[in-house]
Amino acid sequence: MYRKVDMWHSMLWLLLLWPVATKTESICESLEIRQLSDFEKLRNCSIVVGHVRIANLQLPGNVSLADLRCEVTEITDYLMIYRSTGLFTLESIFPKLRIIRGQNLLLDRYALTVYENRNLRELGLVELLRIQKGFIRIESNPMLCFVETVDWIYLLGNSTTQHFAIKHNKSPNHCPVCGGRSADYSYRVKKTINCWNMHTSQRRLIPPKTEGCPKSCGSNGCDSKGNCCSRNCITGCSTQNCTLCANFLRNGRCVDQCYASYELNKRKCVSAKECRQLNLIPLTQGYRCVDHCPNNHKPVLGGNGTLQCQMECKGVFHVKRAADLDQLQDCVTINGSLIIELVDIKEKVISALEQALDKVKEITGYLKVQHSAPLMSLSFLKNLDTIRGDELIENKYVLSVMNNYHLEHIWKANRQVALQRGTIFFHLNPRLCYDKILKLQSSIKSGLKISIADVSPNSNGERVVCGNSIRSLDPQVEDVNSTAVRIVLDYMMWDDIETLIGYSYHYMEAPHTNVTMYDGRHGCGHDNWLMDVSPTKNRRHVISNLKPYTQYAYFVKTLTRTDYHMQIDAYSTIQYFRTLPSKSSPVSHVFGTSDYSTQITVNWWPPRRPNGNITRYIVNYELHNLTEPEANGKNYANVKPFNINDVDCECYDLEPYYSGPQPEDENYYNKEQSIYEDALPDLIYVSRRNLEKKKEKFGKVKDFEDLIAGRPIESMVNSKKTSTTTSATTTTSTTTTSTTTTTTTTPKTPVTQSSLAADAIQSTTMEDPEIQYEKYRQYVEEKMRMAQDTDLEEFVILHDMPKCDNANASIANQLEQKCVVEEELSGISLSGSQLYYNLTKLQPNQYYRVSVRACVDGVINGCSNPATILVKTMSIEADLTNFSECQ
Repeated sequence: MYRKVDMWHSMLWLLLLWPVATKTESICESLEIRQLSDFEKLRNCSIVVGHVRIANLQLPGNVSLADLRCEVTEITDYLMIYRSTGLFTLESIFPKLRIIRGQNLLLDRYALTVYENRNLRELGLVELLRIQKGFIRIESNPMLCFVETVDWIYLLGNSTTQHFAIKHNKSPNHCPVCGGRSADYSYRVKKTINCWNMHTSQRRLIPPKTEGCPKSCGSNGCDSKGNCCSRNCITGCSTQNCTLCANFLRNGRCVDQCYASYELNKRKCVSAKECRQLNLIPLTQGYRCVDHCPNNHKPVLGGNGTLQCQMECKGVFHVKRAADLDQLQDCVTINGSLIIELVDIKEKVISALEQALDKVKEITGYLKVQHSAPLMSLSFLKNLDTIRGDELIENKYVLSVMNNYHLEHIWKANRQVALQRGTIFFHLNPRLCYDKILKLQSSIKSGLKISIADVSPNSNGERVVCGNSIRSLDPQVEDVNSTAVRIVLDYMMWDDIETLIGYSYHYMEAPHTNVTMYDGRHGCGHDNWLMDVSPTKNRRHVISNLKPYTQYAYFVKTLTRTDYHMQIDAYSTIQYFRTLPSKSSPVSHVFGTSDYSTQITVNWWPPRRPNGNITRYIVNYELHNLTEPEANGKNYANVKPFNINDVDCECYDLEPYYSGPQPEDENYYNKEQSIYEDALPDLIYVSRRNLEKKKEKFGKVKDFEDLIAGRPIESMVNSKKTSTTTSATTTTSTTTTSTTTTTTTTPKTPVTQSSLAADAIQSTTMEDPEIQYEKYRQYVEEKMRMAQDTDLEEFVILHDMPKCDNANASIANQLEQKCVVEEELSGISLSGSQLYYNLTKLQPNQYYRVSVRACVDGVINGCSNPATILVKTMSIEADLTNFSECQ
């Protein structure tokens, strides 16, 4: 029996590889189908280089299917069917569609979208073999059946980076099944598991063999010689003479990319000569073969009379929105001037600026940046090295930067842009420090000096602390677990802490250690930084809700109150830390199919939250007996995961904060006056001759805490006053000194802050003012240090408990010893890079319960909860039936 099956496999594969004579391809661009007459555009197309959108279509009841049928076999971008009435099946339109490549996606996500089609009964894409890239979304089609019966995993090429969403369609319980019912309403024996409608099975191309292949072949199988089948060929095993390539076709061979050649119609690689023979133009920028020059190119005749496209970035380019950047794509030299004036503060334009202008090295005219609140720096011009100034603003300025509220930075550190002619104009940039602008003096090659009229020291940087008032912070990671980190700062100086209100901690995910404070920053939000504010003077802070096993970049800045005579601020440099690994979430999807009566192929997606390095997967399976009602008609049971609630749960992460506009300083800070600021001069800098008079003024002060807190004054000193007074009066008689001292000495008391304060006050009678001030400074500094280390119990972060020495420890022992017992794992252990497994030697026509767990390296009990499915093996009769239907 099995030899007969292998023979059918070989015959089928030979038929697929047999050379097929194809007619000349008819190429069409993107198409919009909104009425019946629009189908004429599709009628003779074989390949659509772009997308097909069928939207708001209303088909009359008497329409002929011949008016809808087209010859399209490939769509390079996406297919969308949206709110079309009178459309019952897509088979009448796309009976030959074999592949959707998904090179440009709908909403940057979807390759196939079928949404809110009232009358659609079935999809009917009977020849579809692969959706190369992008997601699938089939939703809110109230009459749609035969969606659950399609093996979407096979259409996606078993990719773990693509997903599909199928919901709010007709319930499968109310739909027919593959193969339908016979006349007596009993199920047909020769029914298939995967189908597009009641009569058409889904095409599934089986490789020559899967058993006995090298492990490197994966689920692709191999040929009779043991050579692995290539994923680049969809309709065969070898990349040579393939009838349908997954990516590109070059010289009769399927390849991943076009190297040293030109891309044609997003599916072929041709040489420059072949491009010319097709009466097309080889475009050097991007290496494409095009029929006309793009917008930022101009057609010119070459030396041999051939038409060429020459990059032309010429003129004054005024960028107001991201769409205006299309004309600057691939520009290296802007032959003219560049004006940036971003008018839409809600648009995520920073990444578009970085992508469009990253190649620009020279501007022959001037650069003007004005009224652009989203900009925090000009670092998106990362390769700009010269602004020539052939044309100047007002015949004077080569660089003009005006009225940019959030601009804080110009170029990257240690980088200069040569300004060949003219000078600079900077005004109304409240967050750009004046001293940063002055550093441009060395870049001005004309020798003109920066004047106050051109660069205002008042309107630039007036909203931030600049110059020598900027201090540096040195944060350190004191402790870290899988979801939190504790950061500790150095002590602030006692004379700086009076202006300190708190700290702000900025952090973001950083896979690489190349983050700067201004890359991708958007003044009005939309960047990737998160912010945690600590409105206290405590030098410790815990950042929570982090992702396990993730590297973060962070920096810290102070929140200080600012007065006209007191401007102090502090920043740290960007530093990095990585959270610890943790238990993985379940694998995101598990699917099983049975192409043989004794075999099940299980595929799964990696966990959405691996939380560490997945080193292995554990697969378990067991025979599962279903009751009769459960078994009847459930030919779509192989698609849905058994524990769907655990598998598809979504966790919500903190979103990057909107970084601006920030509130005014007056609203940020609560200005307080310290009482001792007025009292300290009178207390410390005092004449000994007037000591008694000063004692009368401060006669009821007990200690410094009373003075600082402003409590009622009662006494100048404590019980030590008696000892001090007695000691002073007995100095006239040496013989009575010891006696007097002996009788007036008070018992020793513990040294406290109050006693230190009293000692500092007593020293005013004995020591010079400098010594007095130093003692007071040490006292205040110690008190300020203590104020920065309060409530330490609030900054403790928890760690996972260690493994118990006794593998059989009871729950009570685990609680007592604060440890956990390591779980004993059983099942088939697979490599962490393997996302499939073939279960063999199974019983035909039986249900099996299959579970998959993901295990994280270095974590005790780090295996996820199992994701479980039920899969039924094929019957022996269906083994041959399916292959005959595939023919």
